[in-house]
Parts: sequence; C-alpha cells; structure tokens
Amino acid sequence: MSTGSTGAFGPVVVRRRLGAALRRLREEAGLRLDQVAAELEWSASKISRLETGHSIAKTWDVRNLLTVYGMESGDLRADILRWVEEARAVAWWQPFSDADPGDLDYFISLEAEASSIHHFCSVIPGLLQTEGYARAILTDMLTERHGLSDSAIDGLVNVRVKRQEVLAREDDPLALRVVLDEGALLHRIGDDGVMTAQLRHLLALRHNVDLRIRPLSAPVRRYGLSPWTIFFPRQASYDPVIVCVEAAGRDHYVEESGQVDEFRSAFAGLLSDSLDNERSVELIRQLIR
Repeated sequence: MSTGSTGAFGPVVVRRRLGAALRRLREEAGLRLDQVAAELEWSASKISRLETGHSIAKTWDVRNLLTVYGMESGDLRADILRWVEEARAVAWWQPFSDADPGDLDYFISLEAEASSIHHFCSVIPGLLQTEGYARAILTDMLTERHGLSDSAIDGLVNVRVKRQEVLAREDDPLALRVVLDEGALLHRIGDDGVMTAQLRHLLALRHNVDLRIRPLSAPVRRYGLSPWTIFFPRQASYDPVIVCVEAAGRDHYVEESGQVDEFRSAFAGLLSDSLDNERSVELIRQLIR
C-alpha cells in the first residue's frame, strides 16, 4: 500500500526539512528530547529519528508535537503539516531508483527542491541532454557493467528527460548555471546524428539556463577534475546548501558550510576560466557546421 500521493517535489529533502523545523521548535520551546518524550509517553529515540529525517512522520504524531510546542495555528503550522504529507509521498522516479547505481532518490529530491543549481561537468549534464544522448550515454555506462535490460534503460532515460521539467516550472523555474568542459562537446556519444541533435539542443536553451564552455586551454584546477553540483534550496530557512561530488562508485554529499564555501569559490574560479555566453554559443555552432 502506498504511504502517500505521487509528488513532483523531493520527499527525502522534505523529510529532512520537516525534522529541522520540529527540532527548531523544540529548542525554541526550551525543551529537551527526554522532556518531550515523557510528555507524550514516547521514546526519546523516536523524536530524534523524526528530527533527523530518519523516519517517516505520521500526521497525528506531528500534531501532538506541535501542541506540546505551543503551535496551534499559523502559517508555519500549516507548512509543517503539508510537509508531513509531502514527505510521505511516493516520488515519481522511485520505481527506477534501484536500477541506477547512484543515489538517484536523494539527487533528484535535491534537484526538485532547489531554486538554483551550479554544475561543473565533463559530459553534458542530465538536465540538458536530449533523449538520444541520454540513451546512448546510459547504455554505454550501465549495460556492460551492471547488466541492465533494455526496459531498465528505457525507464532511466524517461526519468532523465522528465527531470528537465524543473526548468519549466510555472512557479519559480529552476535557475541552472553550467560550466561544461569543451571536451564534452568533442567526445562523441552515440552516432553523428545523436551528437548533432544534442549540440543543436544546447543552442535552444531556456532563459533560465546559463551555459558556459570551459576551453581546453583553461588551466588545471583542483576542483576541475571530476563533476560536481551545488544545490541552492528554495526553502533556505530550513534546507542547507548541499554539494554532490560524483564518483564512479557512489556519489559523495557535502553540507558542512566551510566545505560548501570552498566549492562555491571553486565554481567562481572555473566560471572565470570559461568563455562568455556569446563565445560559448559560437563554439557550439562551429562544431555543428
């Protein structure tokens, strides 16, 4: 049985946001975990798991917590109760999570809950891929090593294409800034038709996408050797800025503020190495001719 509705938001991120809000309310009320546990006749570990986002909250439990914290009305109470439902929802991409060796659930949740993303990459990123390019690269990456069937690849391609809907959200479309190594334009993925269609697609991006090409002549930089993404949240009061560093085995997530600031500075450096928008477009056009 499903635990909730199917949503376009990111349940994993919402669950952590809900926990952060509950923890803040408890601290503002001057209560310790054991005091709240005694009041509700719960275990302290149950409350701790809710506050860390490690368990899925029930509406009745959250209502009880809000009563203990003295929050019987108001916009924040309404937001928190909405987050309970969103955190329990089944994400549209979840049926395909097991087919991807990376942490697909968390990554797309961050994507869905972001207001803006900064992305450094050495291949064209998923949010900018055509269906043909996505199919070719996923087939190359996953079929031989992980033995995925054609139907599993089809599912992951559909997920990759549908993810791009965040760029066309009616309310607050995602702002995407990409620094792309020039080598990504030269490395042929699929056949000539696939690459030409992909390059043409890069010339027709939405106004909220800023694509800059980092030329082969750019200097080698410490943070320019592997792809990574900075997610800036829509709910900045509760959700942290998070960096995902992509790896061949499993992605690594960073949210300690000092480390995140290093990546933000690194992105600014990589951006300064890159061509401006006009010259980036011209380079892509030259490759199509």
